[in-house]
Amino acid sequence: MARVNPIILKTLRRRKGWSQERLAEMAKVNKQTISRIERGEPENPRENTIKRLAHALGAEPAQLTLEAVTPESGHSEPVRRTRPSGFGVSKNANNFLYLISERYFVRPWQVMELAPLLFCWAAEMSLRERRRRLTKLEEACQAARVLEKEMPHLPPPNFMYSEEKIAAESRSIDAHDIFGMCFGDDDFSEGPSHSLGDDEDNPFAVFLTKLVEQISDVATFEGFSPIDYPCFEVCHEEAFEMVGGDETLADRILSGVVDLYEMPKDLQGIVGRTPPPLLGHQHQDRSSANDESLRPSIRSGC
Repeated sequence: MARVNPIILKTLRRRKGWSQERLAEMAKVNKQTISRIERGEPENPRENTIKRLAHALGAEPAQLTLEAVTPESGHSEPVRRTRPSGFGVSKNANNFLYLISERYFVRPWQVMELAPLLFCWAAEMSLRERRRRLTKLEEACQAARVLEKEMPHLPPPNFMYSEEKIAAESRSIDAHDIFGMCFGDDDFSEGPSHSLGDDEDNPFAVFLTKLVEQISDVATFEGFSPIDYPCFEVCHEEAFEMVGGDETLADRILSGVVDLYEMPKDLQGIVGRTPPPLLGHQHQDRSSANDESLRPSIRSGC
C-alpha cells in the first residue's frame, strides 16, 4: 500500500497557505489522518484518500507518494509535474475554439497560445480589484474610528471582526489566492470563512461575471471554482448561423453535445470557410489557412 511523503504533503499544503483543518475540509479527509502523515507516523492511507488529498492540493497522486525521506536529510526528491499539454479539453471548449476562429478569423492554436497571458491578466486584475476594495474598507474603518471618538457617550467601538477580515483578505491577496480559499478556520471569530466549492461567489468568479457583463452580446458566464470547470458560453450567434437558425442544435453545439469536428458539412449553414484544425494538431501547419489536411473528419452517421 502506498505511503504519503510527509514532507511533500506539508510543503504543498503550506504553499496553499492552508492549515491542516482547511486541507481536511477541502479534501474531505479526517484531520487526524493528515496530522499523523505529516508527523511521519506509520500511516498507509487508502488510495481514495491519496487521490482526495492530491486533488485538493492541485497535484498528482504520484507526487504525494514519492519515496519518503527523513526530515534530517534536509531535502526530498523534486516533485515531477505533468505537462499541461497532456490535459484533456472538453468538447464544448473545443467547439468554442472553433466558433471563436469563425468570428475573429484566428486559428485555434493562436487562441491557446494566448490563453496563459489572458488568464494571468484576469487573475492579476481580480487581485488588484480586491486590493482596491480592501483599501476602501480600511479607510472606512479608520474614518469610523475617528467619528466615534467624537461621541464618547456611546459604547466603545468594536472593530475586531472587521480587522480580522481585513487581515485575512490581505494575506489571501498576497498569496495570489484568486478563489479566496486560503482562509484558515481560526481567521474569523464568527461565521464561516467561505462556502466550500462555491462557483458563483468566490472573488475570481465575481470578477469574471462583471467582466463578461461588458460583452454580454457575445458571451455569458455562470461560475468558476477551484474544484470544477469554468461555466460559460461564447459566440452563440456564430453557432446559430452555422446550423441555419436551429436554436436547439446551436444550444447542443454550445454545450458540447454536438462535436463540430464530427458534424456533417451539409448541416452547417456557413459554406466555403475552412474549419479550424483539431486542437491536437494545433501546430501542424501555421502557414496554410486553406490546407485541406486541416479539415476535421466528418462522420456521415452523426
